[in-house]
Amino acid sequence: MQPITSICGLSFHANMKVFSFGNKHIVLYDDHRSILNVLFEAKKTGLFNTTPNIIFFDRHDDACNPEIRSGDLFEKWGIDRIGDVSSKEFWSFVEFDLSGLDDDWLLAGMELDLINHAVVIGQHENNNIQSMNNRYESTDGKVHELFDIPHLNWSIGSRGCLGDNVIKQPFYKNVRNIFEYNQPPFGSYDKFSTEVTKPFVLDFDLDCFTTECEDNTFAWPEAIFRDKYVDNDDVKCFMQRIIERSSIITICREPDCCGGLGESNKLLWYLDKYFFNGCLQTSPIR
Repeated sequence: MQPITSICGLSFHANMKVFSFGNKHIVLYDDHRSILNVLFEAKKTGLFNTTPNIIFFDRHDDACNPEIRSGDLFEKWGIDRIGDVSSKEFWSFVEFDLSGLDDDWLLAGMELDLINHAVVIGQHENNNIQSMNNRYESTDGKVHELFDIPHLNWSIGSRGCLGDNVIKQPFYKNVRNIFEYNQPPFGSYDKFSTEVTKPFVLDFDLDCFTTECEDNTFAWPEAIFRDKYVDNDDVKCFMQRIIERSSIITICREPDCCGGLGESNKLLWYLDKYFFNGCLQTSPIR
């Protein structure tokens, strides 16, 4: 496996495709645990000067216990820090040691100092984060905050964790701190900080935008996606801002959780059409 010297180099490997979008990159892949490969290579190529947070859209929280700790891995690899392991060894670990259900990568990323804090948007399948009381202490003693919040049409509303100016729940403030949003003295409510001081990865698992009918999974109809994320001006503006403020964007197609390739590709087309200006080339060239 040849060393990856830039994020664009991920395109030479299976299950990865990199697109340019403005001044940043979008990495497309199929299995959600593969995001750790992206974060690992981003760390080695110097994309981040500090461990990034992650803000991700997902139907699941992917916060199951990975049953593996950084100290055990470092001993197995004969290293002192994650940056010293080879890409071949790390990618093999992600593929064969993490769950094939793609449900334990989040805590594994925290164990390996690839992820700091996390917010998952739109998850309604699991309660792993609530059972941890929104915190996870990795082997190195570092405490990571984790939050799951509803879809943005609710979360940025007047009663939502991002939009409620009264801060009815203590964790609201911590969620906003990760987004650097709606926190005086940034200037006023409903505003982001002037500069991004807490770098983050923006990730989309396309199954976040699916529904069930007669025991089958389907992509949201385009009208539903538009209603929740496009025609609502506040949500659309918020989406555009977090896309703009992110350091890198990753998209997991996860077709098996979307009802198949067709449903997954339909959702990818929605994102491409409404938020990425067609840079993902999801529409045929006429």
